[in-house]
Amino acid sequence: MPRHDWRRPALALCLLAAFGLASPARAAAPVHAFNIPRKPLSAALVDLALQAGVSISTRAAETCAPSSQPLIGRYSLGQALDRLLAGTGCGYRLVDARAVEIVRLPPPRPAATPLRVAPLADVAELVVVATRQPTPADRLAYPVSALEGRTLESQGVRDASDLALVTPAMTVTNLGSGRDKILLRGLSDGPLTGRTQSMVGLYLDDARITYNAPDPDLRLTDVAQVEVLRGPQGALYGSGSLGGVLHLVTAAPDASRSTGWLSVSGGVTHGGSGSNLLEGMVNLPILKDRAAMRMVAYREVQGGYIDDVGLGLKDVNRSIRTGGRLALSLRLNADWTANGGLVFQAINSDDTQYALAGEAPFTRRNALREPHDNDFAMVHLGLTGDLGWAEARWTTAYVRHQLTSRYDATRAPPVAVPSGPAAFDDENNIASLVTEATLSSHPDARVQWLGGLFVARTRQDVTLDLTALGATPFVALSEARRDRLDEAALYGQMIWPLTDRLSLTLGGRLFSSRIQVDSVIRTPATVAAAYAAGLSRTGFSPKLLISYAPTARSLIYVEAAEGYRAGGINTTGAPGQVFSAPGGPEPYRNYQGDELWSFEAGGRVTLLEGRLSLRGAIFQASWKNIQSDQLLASALPFTANIGDGRNRGLEAEAAYRAGPLVLRAEGLVNAPELDRANPAFPARAELGLAGAPNVSLGVSAHYGWELPRDRTFELDGRYAYVGPSHLTFDAVTSPRMGGYGAGRLAATLAADRWRLTLAVDNPTESRGDTFAYGNPFTLRTTTQVTPLRPRTLSLCLKVAY
Repeated sequence: MPRHDWRRPALALCLLAAFGLASPARAAAPVHAFNIPRKPLSAALVDLALQAGVSISTRAAETCAPSSQPLIGRYSLGQALDRLLAGTGCGYRLVDARAVEIVRLPPPRPAATPLRVAPLADVAELVVVATRQPTPADRLAYPVSALEGRTLESQGVRDASDLALVTPAMTVTNLGSGRDKILLRGLSDGPLTGRTQSMVGLYLDDARITYNAPDPDLRLTDVAQVEVLRGPQGALYGSGSLGGVLHLVTAAPDASRSTGWLSVSGGVTHGGSGSNLLEGMVNLPILKDRAAMRMVAYREVQGGYIDDVGLGLKDVNRSIRTGGRLALSLRLNADWTANGGLVFQAINSDDTQYALAGEAPFTRRNALREPHDNDFAMVHLGLTGDLGWAEARWTTAYVRHQLTSRYDATRAPPVAVPSGPAAFDDENNIASLVTEATLSSHPDARVQWLGGLFVARTRQDVTLDLTALGATPFVALSEARRDRLDEAALYGQMIWPLTDRLSLTLGGRLFSSRIQVDSVIRTPATVAAAYAAGLSRTGFSPKLLISYAPTARSLIYVEAAEGYRAGGINTTGAPGQVFSAPGGPEPYRNYQGDELWSFEAGGRVTLLEGRLSLRGAIFQASWKNIQSDQLLASALPFTANIGDGRNRGLEAEAAYRAGPLVLRAEGLVNAPELDRANPAFPARAELGLAGAPNVSLGVSAHYGWELPRDRTFELDGRYAYVGPSHLTFDAVTSPRMGGYGAGRLAATLAADRWRLTLAVDNPTESRGDTFAYGNPFTLRTTTQVTPLRPRTLSLCLKVAY
């Protein structure tokens, strides 16, 4: 594979940045720091006057809505008033630079949701909620990235795979829609998805939505914000957040007016089949300014581009993603709000998306198709409010996640079967009930604190079947396994201001978990083999952080934090499979929990009157007893503790804005390694951590022009480079991959009620081998590649009403 030369894109970025930095500076209105929670409007206006140092006449406020919108962040006086008064029926008049009069607004006329280009949010305007205590992004002493909905749309970010191209230190495997794993900061346990918990915690609003399943690959439709916390988050998020947390924040129902939009798009992939998408949103007030509902629906067809010459089929890897959301919100009074809703999505993939290196590009030979389904559903209820002395939040969610996969086992079945095609089917059904409640200090309290309770019960039923599909089909090997997991935790965090500029954060989580496993393996020639056992674990996961703000626009910090995953039990295997006790050869019957300590120093600064934002961090992660899903000699899955590893690295982000120009850049340089291999596992320490490249970077640019007749024109571009790595830890199956770039270019013409976008993805037709595999039964005997989707041209029309 030719090495990808990333020097030219880097040079282009430098030239573009030089152009942006040369843009003339504009006079900026004074910016103030505000910290005003939702409260009675008159009281909120008094707080605003004090924090901005202005005089405000509030007589007209008595005729407006009783409570204000929360205001947390850094804004000019006008921006702060716009946000605080939004939806109250009141506006304002600037008497002079230090005097404001509140005025009653006339009833608004119905209006469509504006779709013209809107300024992308400054970093200071984003309030991050994944930290459990809403905080302006530019004041966070955390390695966190936040992208608001308009930025996601302009950059064509549709799901987690796209998000990885614009988020530093984020990697997503490329097995196919609904089969992937999310990895952060070079921490990888391999591409296989078996019994181990997820490396990254995935949250939708306030609810955890995965345990040890692949990413459900929810489409990012009508999303308000996406937040990525990097590094272990055990203190606040518990098990399964070893590498970090991905938090999806959906757009909330709006009780002030009816809005909606409809979007339709089509695309064509070079050498592949066509794609199309239909999606829409409707927001309806139920009780004026008190209750509303918001509905989202979509159906997306992603055309295939892999040919199977063995079956005589073209473009076999087509997938269809169908889903929607319903959200309800009811303001019970000035202090309390209830919410609820449901989320569903179904992904149906006709086939896997790998090719064989010995065949023509984008080509393979199979005896059977390998379809995959990933069906996700969630029902949730929540309550938020003010107790006077603390703010309260409670959420309960019931999650169902069903996955089915088929693999062609004809060439290397795990047990002997008659000649002819053989299929291996994997069905995974997960049901989880998750409840979480928190109490926290008010945002204006001097000492910030948070306390929480987490309780979850998860049941996972796995069915594995090897079927010989000859003249008389029969099941040659099967396993029925049930896991029952109970989790409970108490956690808390306190931010103590030692001085006006120096603060200390202490946090921790006291946790307990219990897993019970029951398994039965059957073959036609043997008696059913049953196994039952349980494991328990209790522990404490701490966090310590010290931050210092030299100025109002800069911050530095040092942090130590721990993440962990619970242990588990191996049961899957062909008849006669031996699972040994610790000290013998892998596979072990029980595998240990792993834990990771991260030590980090970082900072952020805002320069050039707020136009330039910089963030950077150096870190070292020490990972003990790394859990990794692996393959037995029969190609059936098991989990091993492969040894100890570590990763040292440097990550950086930059955002520059000058009027209509927005430039962003992010990058990671790290050195992941397996520094102590488990002697019982045939790993190769010199390969590093599987799928963790030493270098990754991304850049993006946005520019907008105002046109006659109240129209606008936008140009967007992005580019990401992923360095080389190896697929697995295994000494046998460790092909080299990565070393490729991927990009997107888009042009948009928009007015208030419509938006038309023409885009091209992978314009340079990069064919880099991404981090994935295809078929576990031929992984050791063939060279499987998962190429990027070829150049794809798309056209999208979005209309508001």
